[in-house]
Amino acid sequence: MSRRAEFEADHPEVHVLSADQAGRVDLVMGAVGWLGDEEQVTTCVSLGGESSTVMRVELQELRGGWRTAVLKQSLPWLRRDESVAMPADRWRGEHTFYREVARVPEAAALVPRLMAANEARCLLLLEDFRGASNLASLYRGGSLGEGTAEALGGFLRALRRGTRGEQDAEFANGGMKTLSHRLLFEAPFGSRGQGGNGFGPDGPAPDEGALDDIEPGLGAAASALRSDGAFRDAVAKLGRRFLGAGDCLVHGAFHPANWLLLPSGDVRVVDPQYSSPGDPEFDLGTALAHLLLARQPVEVVATFLSAATGAEEAGREGPANTEEVEAGVDRPLVARYAGAEIVRRLLGGAQLPLEAEGGFRLGLLETARTAVLSGHLEVLET
Repeated sequence: MSRRAEFEADHPEVHVLSADQAGRVDLVMGAVGWLGDEEQVTTCVSLGGESSTVMRVELQELRGGWRTAVLKQSLPWLRRDESVAMPADRWRGEHTFYREVARVPEAAALVPRLMAANEARCLLLLEDFRGASNLASLYRGGSLGEGTAEALGGFLRALRRGTRGEQDAEFANGGMKTLSHRLLFEAPFGSRGQGGNGFGPDGPAPDEGALDDIEPGLGAAASALRSDGAFRDAVAKLGRRFLGAGDCLVHGAFHPANWLLLPSGDVRVVDPQYSSPGDPEFDLGTALAHLLLARQPVEVVATFLSAATGAEEAGREGPANTEEVEAGVDRPLVARYAGAEIVRRLLGGAQLPLEAEGGFRLGLLETARTAVLSGHLEVLET
């Protein structure tokens, strides 16, 4: 019996939804009280979520009025491949993120408004941004722009300042945090014989031959890095910190695929399913890694970092060296998290559609190695 069939047998009250079944969506939304008087679901359009079912629903009133919303259902398997298990509690983590961020107006302005939630059916109803597109185009030569970079950096600063030490004491999202740890600190160092789809949505790490097909010499560089004891020890230490940290609320996957550009030019941050209490430097390092992977102009990166770090009192516990902690941000820790994310994206199963350029990946891989080992990343020193 498939994972989905077992779930449906054990949870007959949970209707598994899809965008091609508007009638079932209408039935479920009516059952949970999300439809107004004389309102019905007329159309559903898939928004292409890989891990969860995400769709735009159009709601039509009999008198002619209409509205749209985003309906998201997070079930214990990967939507793209139902044979891959996903943590069953991830719905709760995403719901908690939206609830906590609502208390921080500067950050709440950049996330979808949570309109309704239903735990029994693992459903969220969110504000819709019609005409928006995610910024994965950055990997193919697009430019973020300084205004968008400033807004995204400001979001992280507001999130850090507004949630430090203020999260729900019972919020952990442990299943997704463990999965994130596996994807970032274990999967890039595995092989095809070590786990198959056990590494969740990323899949197994490419072997040396596959990496050489991506860029000549990348396979040998990967092999050397994977056998570098000092580097592996540093990654393991960073991974232990990641699992144990809980100072602020973090988004957990703060990168271009989860940044939406609106027709107005404004930006929104979506899909916080990996959110948890953690180091704010994790979100900052993840974003920085992707800006470097996408070869964004130095001015854009500098604008993002300036907005994200901001001027504030450095009140959190950390290194005694005040030069290493600026504006409440541990810059060497940002560098280490950025380095780990770069390694994941260059050597792991979650390959990005980067434009081909001889030597780019090799050079960035060495930069990432230095960042993880020493906490030094040149862009953070300027």
